[in-house]
Amino acid sequence: MNKEKFTIPIPDEQIIQSQIEQVISSSINQNITFPAYLQAMVRQVGMKHLFVDRWALGFILFTVITLLGSFLSMQVPVPTENLYAFIFIMSPLLFLLFSFYTYVNKVQKATYEVEMTCKYNVYQVIAFRMLVFSIISIVFNTFTIAWMSLIYADMQFIRALMISITALFIFSVLFLYVLMKKRSTVIVIMTICGWTLGNLFLRAADRNLYGDILLQIPLYVYAIVLLGCLYMYMSYVKKLIEFKQSEGV
Repeated sequence: MNKEKFTIPIPDEQIIQSQIEQVISSSINQNITFPAYLQAMVRQVGMKHLFVDRWALGFILFTVITLLGSFLSMQVPVPTENLYAFIFIMSPLLFLLFSFYTYVNKVQKATYEVEMTCKYNVYQVIAFRMLVFSIISIVFNTFTIAWMSLIYADMQFIRALMISITALFIFSVLFLYVLMKKRSTVIVIMTICGWTLGNLFLRAADRNLYGDILLQIPLYVYAIVLLGCLYMYMSYVKKLIEFKQSEGV
């Protein structure tokens, strides 16, 4: 039986070069801006899938509003310095609860390894959600402080708002730093407890000093600290967005 002879045509140099260039161009990520990247994520994934657990997040928000509203409705007389201390400690509360729930829910899921291989992995989704949580927290804290300023006439709205936003982003930077370095649920819990207990300890050690510092620091100092925290916050979010899938797994 005669064997059939197969001939494989060898491409010329021009075809080989064009194919190499095509493979290289398709494998290189386009250098798009950070806002464009976020916009592409929303367009390709959809807000519905980025916040698939929105009912749980809504329940957290409802619980915080109910508890805080009940506390403020009592209208208990409180010294002004204590109000500022309360605002500084509690301002990251909503961001804290949202972020902690998201982190634990994503990392502890049985589909974690599969999600880490997707185009937008777990940590990129977490980073996007944290940006949204920051905006929600600022809006929530602004309305809360406006309500408090109506109840407590001695409280300065602008100072209270600056304290609130500064505290929010100081904690956010700390949270993202720990998330980037350790990526451990235990370490995340320790960070949350450290923020709360640390501030309570400092206030208990010298209540007057803690309150006076918040009360007497010039507003431009808060603005400088806030700008520095915003820069660090966006840097960490970008690093989390650019997190390599192999590192995450």
